[in-house]
Amino acid sequence: MPFCRHRPTQVKLLLSSFAELQLDSLQKKAITSRLETLLEEYSARTGRYSCSFHTLRIVITVGSLIVPALLSVQYNVNSISSDIDIAVYWIVWLLSLFVTISNGIMTLFKVDKKYFVLNTTFQHIMSEGWQYIELSGKYSGHKTPTLIPSHQNQYIVFATTLEKIRMRNIEDEYYKITEQHTASHSQQQQQQQIDNLVPPSSLQQHLLLNSEQSVNGSTTLRRQNSTATQGAQAPLLPIEESSNGGRMDE
Repeated sequence: MPFCRHRPTQVKLLLSSFAELQLDSLQKKAITSRLETLLEEYSARTGRYSCSFHTLRIVITVGSLIVPALLSVQYNVNSISSDIDIAVYWIVWLLSLFVTISNGIMTLFKVDKKYFVLNTTFQHIMSEGWQYIELSGKYSGHKTPTLIPSHQNQYIVFATTLEKIRMRNIEDEYYKITEQHTASHSQQQQQQQIDNLVPPSSLQQHLLLNSEQSVNGSTTLRRQNSTATQGAQAPLLPIEESSNGGRMDE
């Protein structure tokens, strides 16, 4: 099927054009290797998911149309041979099974979502590559208005854009790295779990020991001050004089 094929011609044309750019040897090697890896990966994945997506959609759409038609025929052929009735019954059962399995596979593996995301990402990378080669769009000097646009001074812009596209695709497929957790309690629990997993360094142990010693010292000092205050405020007991203590025998 044509939608299951890869697109090596587009990739080869883009990479051959990159080989002719006026860049340093290190820059050219880095950007060509990175671009070639991404294009080959997305080209292969888009081919596989395109084939799976269109095949499953055809099975689901055609099967959903044929099953009701065969059911209506099955209930209107009472006068026909029972062999035909049994054959129609098994055909309907198999088609219903294929439709259910195809729908389950598409939902479980998110084939439709990955088909659209991967094809969009692949075409985005191809478009950014050709814009960089042609020095058009964002590479025409918008980021560097004081310089004449060239592949040399637009290299950083293109490399940054390429990595942003890659990270955006990873976040769409797996997990959003920049997602903010609003619950402060969950943040504290996660940080505590991370701290428990990472062994403390010698500097952290030294700071922890000093903090414990300072806490213990301040606690002891507060106890001493409290004891001294209580001793200073203790009332003096009155000295009792006996009734005859102040008299002298005559």
